Amino acid sequence: MQKQHIVRMLWIGIVAALLLAACGGRSASGTQLEQNGPNPSPQLTLEEADQVAQTFLSAWQAADYGAMYSLITPNSRDAFGPEAFTAQYENLRTLFTLQSLDTQIVSSLREGTTAAILYDVTFHSERFGAVMDSGRLLRLIETPEGWRVAWSLGDIFAAMQGGGRLELRQVLPGRGNIYDRNGNVLVDQNGRAITIFAVKRDMPDVAQCITALARILDREEVDLQEVFDRYAPEIRFRVGEITPEKYQAEEQTLRQVCDVGDDPGDTQTRPTRRYFGTLAPHVVGYVGPIRPDQMEEYTRRGYPPDALIGQEGIERSYETVLAGTIGGQLVVASAGGEILRVVAEIEAEPGQSVYLTIDRDLQQALQEAIVDAYRYAGPTWAITSPGAAAVVLDVDTGEVLAMVSYPWFDPSVFNPDSGIENRDEQVTALENNPRTPLLNRATQGAFASGSVFKIVTLTAGLDSGVYTPGAGVTCSGIWYGGQYGDWLNARTDWLRTGHGWVDARRALTYSCNPYFWQLGVALHNEDPTLLERYAHEMGLGVPTGQTDIPEAAGQIPNDALVFRLNGRGWQMADTLNLVIGQGETLNTPLQIARMVAAVANGGTLYTPQFVHKIQLISEEPSYIAAPEIGSQLDVDPAVLALVRNAMCDVTLDPNGTARYIFESWYDFQGEQVIVCGKTGTAQIGSTGIKPQAWFTAFAPQDDPEIAIAVIVENSCEGSEVAAPLARRIVEDYYGMPHSDWPSFWQSACFDLGE
Repeated sequence: MQKQHIVRMLWIGIVAALLLAACGGRSASGTQLEQNGPNPSPQLTLEEADQVAQTFLSAWQAADYGAMYSLITPNSRDAFGPEAFTAQYENLRTLFTLQSLDTQIVSSLREGTTAAILYDVTFHSERFGAVMDSGRLLRLIETPEGWRVAWSLGDIFAAMQGGGRLELRQVLPGRGNIYDRNGNVLVDQNGRAITIFAVKRDMPDVAQCITALARILDREEVDLQEVFDRYAPEIRFRVGEITPEKYQAEEQTLRQVCDVGDDPGDTQTRPTRRYFGTLAPHVVGYVGPIRPDQMEEYTRRGYPPDALIGQEGIERSYETVLAGTIGGQLVVASAGGEILRVVAEIEAEPGQSVYLTIDRDLQQALQEAIVDAYRYAGPTWAITSPGAAAVVLDVDTGEVLAMVSYPWFDPSVFNPDSGIENRDEQVTALENNPRTPLLNRATQGAFASGSVFKIVTLTAGLDSGVYTPGAGVTCSGIWYGGQYGDWLNARTDWLRTGHGWVDARRALTYSCNPYFWQLGVALHNEDPTLLERYAHEMGLGVPTGQTDIPEAAGQIPNDALVFRLNGRGWQMADTLNLVIGQGETLNTPLQIARMVAAVANGGTLYTPQFVHKIQLISEEPSYIAAPEIGSQLDVDPAVLALVRNAMCDVTLDPNGTARYIFESWYDFQGEQVIVCGKTGTAQIGSTGIKPQAWFTAFAPQDDPEIAIAVIVENSCEGSEVAAPLARRIVEDYYGMPHSDWPSFWQSACFDLGE
């Protein structure tokens, strides 16, 4: 009964409006109604009015604004051109994020030459969901063209009749934080940062200040020297930004060495989305303005044009989680801003925080180790090396405990709210830096893997039955392959004196090239594609399965690639290059670490994980990660055990390729933690170009916990450069005291080849 009363009262109002319109002769838009005599179209019926109204509404459902426009009265067309008419509906579609709409005519009424159609609309909005708008009125007038809609802005929403306009009023929720696996902050939405300024003429010793700042800011001295050189002695300039905690710890040093802190202008504290200095920027990423090519997508999702969004790393891949639900109202507002009607509304929901698998302390220690290594090796390999990368994985879960790509960058420079002077220039400098600091070398750097690939080669040879573990080769300093079709005829081992007789285990431990070339001949004769298949099965040259961080797939060369590059088919020489990780072989450090983790854990190839859980503070997690198995290696466990033992011998056997790096280390640290690894030195380019230094490892020997991959570009041999860095990672992971860097980093490389 109540509903019938409401409908009756509504119709009374409609009839009154129609009578008023008939007496006044004006449409709702204020334009003169068409006058066609006492009964210009006696043949028109109410049913025909219903049909025209239905056609008009169906055209609206189909977003056919041209068809809608053809059904409005001539006076309405005089008041609104087709572009203005269409613009109103397009604006509604955009602001409402309209996906579709449904209409239903409820009833109709005729009064003379005017018909009133009562109808309901349900808007289906991407942002607001389904929104019902009942009791809408569509007025039709008899014209020489037939029934036509007396259209005005009130036909979009009645509250727009008197000059109201549609507005989207948005409410941005607080963005979630990013934490490490232990709840230590990595990115803080409500954080504070301290910007350090300095004046050279006030410093007791400029060189000493640069050295201190390099340590405090985790930057190379040469980079800071370039900053200092830009400014005259009396000019105050920005040297960097640190956390309040770090400033408190280093305040005395800054005062004494750099004369920073005595003058109020020496530091500035500001609120910001604070990054934990330059810690793991390639993983956490950064926020920045919406780019023009992203504007349409993010506008549709409810973002205001000036919003900051995740542009790289976890900030980007977990944008929806971190940003939360943007609240807002679609309203009809008066010219003065007063809300005349709320059409649709959605509450803002705060962003959830993302907890990474990264261990902040380990990440910090690893970054400090790399900077320290480059600083110490300044006279030797650091001169030619543009960068490095390191990955530490949990062998039993695939969790990424630390990931470093060097050089790194300050993610704050991409945030226009950071308060950084000359921010645009700094972004441009990063983008044009020849050392490519924005490249995540750990996941996007595809490098020739050198002798670390021998892990795959030995596994393929033994598991396929092409070779047996006891089958040996006399490993001399030179190997002749002309009889097998090798166009090089003679290949030289990295140790010119050779290794003598070796079996499978010793071949990997000593990294004997002739053994692997001879094995390559057998593999090629058995099946030229066999090695490629094993490489893919062990995770090389294919995506790792994670989607949080951009990565390169790398490549394992095959017949198709060789034909594309060289215009010929796969030959014996290509296999002989592949067995030692040369030729067109390209792998990422993450792939290498993942492969070694699978060897260490008995054959489970886990999908790398960067996110541990997602939750709102003080609430239960909405997501908790579980180990995800990418695949299980179809490899004889005895073969994997042999490979593991051979890797342990690399640091234990007197002739192991990294024994000379680890012998004194075991004397210093003891043998509670045995490191099992594989050295690799990948030759690239022409003569005179320094090689890529690799070391990959797992530890400890008996119950492996972590897998490590380290690469230092264009430096020296893997054992000389990468192995000491891996050694430092183990020290930091287990809380051991730091051993010294090799003294020969100060003088020269041995250039042994491994």
